[in-house]
Amino acid sequence: MYDVVVVGARCAGASLAMLLARAGHRVALVDRASFPSDTMSTHFLWQRGAARLLSWGLLDRLEARGCAPIREITFDVGPVQMSGIGPAVGSVADAYSPRRTVLDALLADAAVEAGAELIEGFVFRDVLRSGSQVTGVRGSVRGAGDV
Repeated sequence: MYDVVVVGARCAGASLAMLLARAGHRVALVDRASFPSDTMSTHFLWQRGAARLLSWGLLDRLEARGCAPIREITFDVGPVQMSGIGPAVGSVADAYSPRRTVLDALLADAAVEAGAELIEGFVFRDVLRSGSQVTGVRGSVRGAGDV
């Protein structure tokens, strides 16, 4: 039995599951994918996002997985180029552009470390309700049938 079922274990869902598990909730984190896996994305973490990873104890892990800090960005719009970087947030002055195979797996791993149960290959179909209250989800795990 879970307190919370988070559907979608990519960067938003995995972060939510991690924070809820760290707060003591019993969390199931479900996703149709298996991690690491790629998805179409132009994901870019400005300093505020990197500062959030730092506060969660995950920024060093991101760098250890090969995601180098970005210290300058150049926008080239034809005859005009602008270079610079946004302002620091706290002690974080760098931005990052991790592959989703790296970021999503890092956050899913952190959710599991916090106590969430990651259920990969889960195909979500419906929300279960009792009156106006959500009581669960219905779906299937590839190769295992309905859950």
